Order: sequence, then structure tokens, then C-alpha cells
Amino acid sequence: MNTNEQPIFRQIIDRINSGIESGIYTRGEAIPSEPELCRLFDTTRMTVRRAIDALVNEGKLFRVQGKGTFVSHLELNKTYQKHGFSSNMLSLGMRPSSRVLYIGECAADNMIRSHLELEPDEPVFCLKRIRLADQEPIAIERVWISLKRFPLLTQYDFSQESLYDVLRREYGVKTEYSKQQINAITLEGEDAQLLFHAKKGVALRIRSVDYGKGLKPIAASHSVYSGAKYTLDILI
Repeated sequence: MNTNEQPIFRQIIDRINSGIESGIYTRGEAIPSEPELCRLFDTTRMTVRRAIDALVNEGKLFRVQGKGTFVSHLELNKTYQKHGFSSNMLSLGMRPSSRVLYIGECAADNMIRSHLELEPDEPVFCLKRIRLADQEPIAIERVWISLKRFPLLTQYDFSQESLYDVLRREYGVKTEYSKQQINAITLEGEDAQLLFHAKKGVALRIRSVDYGKGLKPIAASHSVYSGAKYTLDILI
């Protein structure tokens, strides 16, 4: 019987945290199963699940249905500042990379066109990428930009280049202000397969409109981040 005065669920949390910090449980590796933890701590499955839930909510663990609970590949917990993905990852000591899924001219819905203050027939540049940090998929990003204002964007390789660096370097524009909507969603279908390798998962969705000087819109974007790997602390 466990005689430690600390609550059992807290002992489980501390044991798993210690295992992660010491390297006993490496990133991407499964932790002991719920039945194993029940036997180890002589406790109920409800108590074990409570402890695991707490660590999942912190982003330290993630569940894969039918396979078990694993140590998160990345634990990104930072005060959010509006920069490009590459700058944000570099500031965290991560190596950013991208895989382009689509680049070129495309149709944009009325909301996007309104956000960008486009003329009725104005062409739109579209970019869809998987964003990675240390080779792990973190986000799927969709960006819409006026091709009339920025006509050469289709010529760049955005698997290698930062979009915001190109806009600053080639066009002399940078984000002065960003309007954002942030909410948690259940992601399904193709995006879930790309981000989670599963039929569905929890994602953090960030919808943004970036503005330059004089509050002239530069870009609209919809990004979904893996809820098990990315946490935003926002200071207002």
C-alpha cells in the first residue's frame, strides 16, 4: 500500500514528469499503460486517468486512440507575438521547415476578399503549407494575398523561404497590426491526417488579418495548430 501523504494522482504526475525530464520517457515514446500505472501505484483507473488528463492538458502528453499515451514531441508554451512561423520557432530554439501543399492563384471567398479589401476581379495568391519544427508537423497554414499588390509571390519557394521575410525584403512591407480570432476546434478529414496521422484531433485555430502602415491589409490567414504540441500564453 502506498503510504506517501501526497495524493496518488499527484504522485503519478510527478513520476511521469520525472521520467520525461530524466529521459526515461523520451519524446514520442509511450508511457506505461493505465493498467500498469494502476498496479504500480495500487490505485484506481479513475485516479490514473485524472493524472494523465492533467498532463495531456498541459501539452506534455498526447493520446492516440487504440495505441496509448505518448510523450509530446514538442512542448511549445510561449507568450505569443505576431511574427512569421519561422521567427517564432527560431525564438524557441526549434528548426523551422515547411512543406508546400499548394501555391498559385486561386479563388477566395467573400470574407477573405472583404478582409483584404480586394476589387471584384482582383487575383488572389494562395499558399497552403504544413509547418514543421524539428521535422515534427505543428501546423497547417493557409494564406491569401493580393496578386495585384504582390505580383511575384508565385516565383518563390516557400518551402525554403519565410513569407514574411520575402514581403519585407522584396516589397518593403511588414506587419504593424494583426487582428486575430483564436479558438479550439476538432479537426477531421485531410487536415487531421496531415497533422495527426489520424481521423481527427484537437487543434488550435488562428484566423488572422495582418495590416501594414495606414492599416492597409497585407494578408489573411487560417492556421490550425496541433493542440497536443502548441500552447499560447497571450498578453494583452
